[in-house]
Amino acid sequence: MTEALCFDMYGTLCDTSSVTATLREELDLPAQVVDEVDALWRQKQLQYSFQLGQMDTYRTFWEATDEALDYVLDFYGVEPGDASRERILDAYNHLDPFADTLDALERLDEEYTLAVLSNGNPEMLETLAANTGIDEHVEYIVSADEVGTFKPAPVVYENAAERVGEDLGDTALVSSNAWDIAGASQAGMGAFWVNRKNEPMERVGGDPDVEVDSLLELANV
Repeated sequence: MTEALCFDMYGTLCDTSSVTATLREELDLPAQVVDEVDALWRQKQLQYSFQLGQMDTYRTFWEATDEALDYVLDFYGVEPGDASRERILDAYNHLDPFADTLDALERLDEEYTLAVLSNGNPEMLETLAANTGIDEHVEYIVSADEVGTFKPAPVVYENAAERVGEDLGDTALVSSNAWDIAGASQAGMGAFWVNRKNEPMERVGGDPDVEVDSLLELANV
């Protein structure tokens, strides 16, 4: 029986594409290119975390995000000033929560122990949770930094269950990232997939136990 829900932060509770507002302000680029910059930055951020996990060379998620930004700026031949670059990077501390995030957390908090489980390092997660009001609804903020690697490594999910004081099978990940769902399920954790974009499930790893199209739908299940 599921006793605790562990929510992915980036892309599940908060919209990573909300950095585009800052990118538009700081970069002299057409709107379409700004959207491409945003997408590539997120792609490289995840790629670098996966690479670091495979290479057994740990750096924080903030460092991976920073280095991913450098790659993207170089790729597009953009050289913002230091202050402008810092404002772009800081946008990750001010992401917008999805419209249904706080309402869903409030409802689910009545039935489950709630936690954030993210590759973000503690400083990133605590800052973003405070800025969005998410911290008022979750009891735990669990970072992959605690075990020195990144999701989807099994140890990250195992540590989360230990942190919330439940067996792995009585804890479920809530994520919009299919690769994250596959990793949690493969590790033995429950897996609740918020499939916002109606995408097919990954072919490698475990399968979701529940699939919904929004956090509010999950709260109503």
